[in-house]
Parts: sequence; C-alpha cells; structure tokens
Amino acid sequence: MGAAGTSRRGGWWGVAFVVTLLVAAAMVSLPTSGQSGGQIAGFYRAHAAVILVQQVLGVLSVAFFLAFARALGARQRRWLLVGAALVALTELATNIVPAILALTNPTVSEAYALTVVEDLADAALFMSVAVFSVAATIDQIGWVQVCGLVVAAVSVIRAAASPFGVTALDILAPVAFVALILVLSIRLLMGRTRGTQTRTANL
Repeated sequence: MGAAGTSRRGGWWGVAFVVTLLVAAAMVSLPTSGQSGGQIAGFYRAHAAVILVQQVLGVLSVAFFLAFARALGARQRRWLLVGAALVALTELATNIVPAILALTNPTVSEAYALTVVEDLADAALFMSVAVFSVAATIDQIGWVQVCGLVVAAVSVIRAAASPFGVTALDILAPVAFVALILVLSIRLLMGRTRGTQTRTANL
C-alpha cells in the first residue's frame, strides 16, 4: 500500500513538470538560426534577465520530470530510464546555451554559432522525447500506447525538420508531449499505472 500510494502521488510530479514548463515557455520565445546573428545578439541583450529566469525554470522542470519518471518506474524499466535520462540531458543542453548567450554578451558571429548549437540541442531533445514517449506507454492500455506512438512520431518529424527551417510542428510537438505527460500523470493519480502486469519485467 505504501509503494502504491507513493507511485500514485508521483502523478503530481508530472503536473508540476507541465506547469513549470508552460510558465517557462510563456515567458519568451528564443530566436533560432533562421534569424541573423545581429538579431540574435540584440534579442539576448534586450531580454537577458527574463531569459535567465526562463532557463532556471527549465532546470527546475528537469528535476520534476525525473521525479515523475521515477514514479512511472524508471528504476525498474531500462528503456524508460534511458528515455528519461536522454530527455533530462538534452533539456539541460537547451537551457545552458541560452544562459551562456544571456550572460556573455556575445559577438554577432558567436551569437549565431551558439544558436545553431541550441537548434541542434532542441532537435536532440525531441528525439529523446520520442524514446521516452514509447518507453513510458508501452505497458499501458491500448489507447495510451497509441498516444505514445503518435507523440513519438510527431517528435521525430519535428526533430528532423527543424534544422531545415521547417516550423510547422514547433507548437504541435511540445503540446502533444505535454498532453501525454498529463495523461500519464492522471493515470498515476488514479492508480492506473499499467495496462498489463506481465510486460513490466521485460522493460
């Protein structure tokens, strides 16, 4: 009962992750390498303080996410652990680069080069989201598994397309991931953590 109660309460970590992520995302939209180095450098000079706060919230969201992944059983499920670790590492990478840009007052060329790195880290983040989405839902009931596969597919397409300046999925992919986290959080809070019990040991 104690373990089940702890797992159930772990759903709140998912809710905390979503709330923190949405607050951070609403603060400011960072420039991409589709903009000029001068525009990027000017943007970071003008919004340095709010960008730093946004990145701190991003790091906090990673802590909430890892606690949520643990509640899902990441310590016992190898691929879920791998997916959660990849999401955490790539999310931190997307926080570090903007923080450097906000703190260092870079030249135009430096600002552009670091923004290219940020775009690549962002693409890696969505590839990691795809891994996590499949691993987190593979032992759930059928419709949740389908949701996980859809989020993974959208995330992979988003990751592959973004380095080429394709922005069609820039909103859909993160919204889909947030929705999946909420679904899994609600299921945890309701005590519905598995679709089948027999498959857990293999994950």
